[in-house]
Amino acid sequence: MRKNEFQAQVRRLARSGWSLIELLSVVVVLAIAAVIVIPYAASGASAAGQSAARFLVTDMLAAQMDAVSTQGFRRVHFFADGSGWGVVVLDSDELDDPFNALTATYAEDAIESQGQNQQSIVDFVQDSRFRDITILNPNFDNGELDVTFDPIGGIVTNQGTPSLGGSVEIASGEFTWEIAVAPLTGKVTVTNTSGGVQ
Repeated sequence: MRKNEFQAQVRRLARSGWSLIELLSVVVVLAIAAVIVIPYAASGASAAGQSAARFLVTDMLAAQMDAVSTQGFRRVHFFADGSGWGVVVLDSDELDDPFNALTATYAEDAIESQGQNQQSIVDFVQDSRFRDITILNPNFDNGELDVTFDPIGGIVTNQGTPSLGGSVEIASGEFTWEIAVAPLTGKVTVTNTSGGVQ
């Protein structure tokens, strides 16, 4: 019996390789997967832009929730050169003050402040993740570079009146996303405006 068992095991081992048909089938499946996946994976600009858009939306929603939880004002200010944004803590008597990067009180950000001393500042020049990202066309309340959230989570103008809302665009290569903030409610939405594959 042992000899027969040994011979059966040798036959199983000899047959344990792959046939040509099986190998060709695997190659065809991998080729089809590559044709489908490569256009999506090859675009680093799309991935970086999506990441920056998500990061901006997260900062906007965090500013909104922080304004509600502290019963204060939070402003997301976009830098005029398109290099990023910062979340600023404001008192009601500071709403109409012009933005000054040197004197601004930035919100704390213990997790995501890339070299910004735990302050909520996103600077694409200093943050290697977003070097090819640009902020375009920030336009809130007819030309302002910032959006301000009030203690109930809505958005207000620099004079403290209800805001008309507005939008900002994030560009990365040939890809562009518009982040819009709705009047009064501060609802944040993202729209792909480039029309490219993402």
